Amino acid sequence: MSNDILFGPIEYLAVEFPGGVPPKGSFDGLLGMVDSGTVRILDLEFVAKSEHGEVRVVPTRDIEGLADFEGSASGLIDSDDIASVSADLAAGSVAAVLVYEERVMIPVIEAWTEGGGRLITEGHLTVDDIAAALDETDTHESANARTNDQEPA
Repeated sequence: MSNDILFGPIEYLAVEFPGGVPPKGSFDGLLGMVDSGTVRILDLEFVAKSEHGEVRVVPTRDIEGLADFEGSASGLIDSDDIASVSADLAAGSVAAVLVYEERVMIPVIEAWTEGGGRLITEGHLTVDDIAAALDETDTHESANARTNDQEPA
């Protein structure tokens, strides 16, 4: 693959569905995002854990209501990923494991680069990263407020 191909941020998530079946219509929002070009599915796998703890990958065609996602499994999600997800999966549950590209910023990045800009870095922030940064900002602002409230000696 060439480095000249522009990708949006690539993310992953795993969602557990107790009872072994995703709720009817629960993937309609994802389908809408794919149809609108907001996201592109890079891999979608379903992992089930039996009541006895046995783990297996479930083909999309075997899950009712998900025919539109047939062929979404690409192999990016490997056996290590499956093992990691299944370790947190409750017995009798199924998990959707999704790797997707966020495409919403691509037109903006293309406009910048066509105008002479160069993308020099990109990354991912977790919710924990943001919470820590906000906590740090609050601590810093509180310290500054206390310093500014003190009268000169």
